[in-house]
Amino acid sequence: MQPSDRGPSSWSSYQPATRWALLTVLVLPCCVAGCASWSSEAEAERSGALRAPRQLNPDTVVIETVLVRFPRNRAAELSGVWERASESVLDLPLRERLDNNGLRAGVLLGELPRAIRQQLEATAVNQTSDALEHAGLAADVDNLMRQLQCRAGRRKDLMVKRELPEPLTVLTTLDGKHVCGETFERASVLFDLRAVPHGDGSASIELTPEIHHGDHRQAFVSTDFGVRPEIRRSVQVWKELKLNVKLQRGQVLMVSSTLPAKALGAAFFLSQTADHSEEHVLLLVRLAETQLDELFAPEVMEQARAMAER
Repeated sequence: MQPSDRGPSSWSSYQPATRWALLTVLVLPCCVAGCASWSSEAEAERSGALRAPRQLNPDTVVIETVLVRFPRNRAAELSGVWERASESVLDLPLRERLDNNGLRAGVLLGELPRAIRQQLEATAVNQTSDALEHAGLAADVDNLMRQLQCRAGRRKDLMVKRELPEPLTVLTTLDGKHVCGETFERASVLFDLRAVPHGDGSASIELTPEIHHGDHRQAFVSTDFGVRPEIRRSVQVWKELKLNVKLQRGQVLMVSSTLPAKALGAAFFLSQTADHSEEHVLLLVRLAETQLDELFAPEVMEQARAMAER
């Protein structure tokens, strides 16, 4: 069976009996009626009898993602959010390169910070009353939750901003001293997401920032089965800023811009709303589920390792 992406599901429509994966290290209390959250383990188990079991490939990793938008008048709260995250999961040279380019990342510790919970609750209310929010059109970054089924080492597009109508100018630096600027037409801002499962229930999550831009053209790409033609746009990739973080089941990786936002971080994580106001964006990536068991499927473990090394 080929893997498929689950369609977007708004936080406001998320109920305990849905198919979202179990929560382990995070507990998100519903502070207001209708508040959306990742379900608790007990709730998911109680609902299990109501749905047919999923048939997933042994090397499948299930990832949940959401982009959380913070209005400009609440941006100061993000400093407190970062106090609840461990950025030491990344080596120091990478953290310096990220900072030079206006990016930061870390693994959340313990409960989801209150500021994030409050913003998700506000979003849930807005999505029931605002047609643009419900459709994901209130800003150039939507706040819909997505669930992705990732085969070991295979690419998934984690979209941050779909095709922008205005040119996007991005400043980047490799050494923190020399700055390079480039303007992209019809830019789409995204991460190349890859996941590699480990036999203990954890998985390594890779995120590489990219911008796809310009018109679609025919190109020839190399695959496992040879070279084939493909219609695609030009792609700018920042491999030197690739994140590679090992998560345990239920852990959440957070990625955002520095404060104030600058360079590549501003291009990815500053959002413009339909009424032309500015918002700061947090990307949450949660490891929901893995299938791999090194005791019972050692051959699949070897295949997963081989995919990760390509």
